[in-house]
Amino acid sequence: MRPRILVSAVLCLVTAACLPREEAVRRLRQDNPREQAATIAQVTRQGDRSMTDEMIRLLGSDDEGVRFMAATALHKLTDIDRGFHFAGPERRTEIIAEWKAWWEAENGRPFPPDPEPPEPEETPAEDEDAPAKTDQPPAATEDAPEETGEDSPAPDSPKESRE
Repeated sequence: MRPRILVSAVLCLVTAACLPREEAVRRLRQDNPREQAATIAQVTRQGDRSMTDEMIRLLGSDDEGVRFMAATALHKLTDIDRGFHFAGPERRTEIIAEWKAWWEAENGRPFPPDPEPPEPEETPAEDEDAPAKTDQPPAATEDAPEETGEDSPAPDSPKESRE
């Protein structure tokens, strides 16, 4: 194989494996633990230390798995273990503050504020002609068969023939 082709192939593979920061941040800020976990794993594999601020934010996630992965990522990216994995809620708050102080010392500026939550997507206006949605089952009509008690089949079971 020619050297140029080999270099081009390697560059394509390396570039495809890298996730641009903007896309990684977007995925990490979604309220989707699966997406967050996959992105944390990818950032960690890439060794992208520029994402430590996002990992620190994720230490406060409601999802235990995301918190665990973010703590693991911070340990792998920085070689610092603050004992987050088995800490109780109060201690986790202290550890997050320690990570933020570390980040500020490393970057020489204040830790970035939490981003504003994304605007909820607009739902289409309900059609005025559509029936109103209720939690009530539909009322019985004259066309509906009357339930007679124990001989009536269950609603999801096939009707049995009575021959």
